[in-house]
Amino acid sequence: MPTVTAARYFSFVVPVLALALSAASCGGPVAPSKPPLPVGSESADYRFHYVAGDHVDAEWQQNYHAWATARLGVQLPRKIEYYKYQSRQNMGEHTGKYNTNGFAEPSTFEIHTLWPTDNHEVVHIYTALVGRPPDFFNEGIAVAFQTDPAKGLFDSVFNGVEVHQACRQYLQAGTLVVPLDRVIGTSDFRGITDSTLSYREAGSFMRFVLDRYGVSRTLDFFRASTSTDGIETMKARFQAALGEPLATAEGAWLAMLRTPSAGR
Repeated sequence: MPTVTAARYFSFVVPVLALALSAASCGGPVAPSKPPLPVGSESADYRFHYVAGDHVDAEWQQNYHAWATARLGVQLPRKIEYYKYQSRQNMGEHTGKYNTNGFAEPSTFEIHTLWPTDNHEVVHIYTALVGRPPDFFNEGIAVAFQTDPAKGLFDSVFNGVEVHQACRQYLQAGTLVVPLDRVIGTSDFRGITDSTLSYREAGSFMRFVLDRYGVSRTLDFFRASTSTDGIETMKARFQAALGEPLATAEGAWLAMLRTPSAGR
């Protein structure tokens, strides 16, 4: 997930501790100063870790899990370890990562978050079972799955705004990063200063891809991809899996954004 505010700063007399905190404030991991959170409760598919007095919404999370895994057609071999923290400082103390609201560790089936429900980090666990494309597509599909099945709300929403609506506004303002050649490279995607814009753009495009081409072909692209693919490799794999060039999909996506009644 993108970050909005910097980590808290504290002054330390010992220089090495000051250096470690500086690394944390820049997003770099440091050694945790506290042990992992204890198990607070369990459900059919999750083991929830949190301190006494905190909480998670296990019912909502199970509902989302059932919807998302059915839509993606994946089955998990084990429970997901859901770590719920009370602040960024608290997360940093337990994980060494201070400057984020959440992150996933697919290899260990772990998500770490500040929120009592999650519909983004857990998607990285699901899709990692299929493949791991570069960040634009990987974060994009997670944003595309930011829905609320428990309430029957299936629009993709990021930071409180439906992603196609947000991207229509960006397009009208001239701030949408197009052509996509400028953003699909991981360094380009991560280099966009406005991470809310970059995540919404990736989410809007991937939601369009899912709706236009279907989940199965989208996952074929994930299956064929690696996180280090270059732009030309991405384009070739996209066309092989989806049946159309990336430029064609981009053109159709932009046409949808220019038509207020189209899409979601």
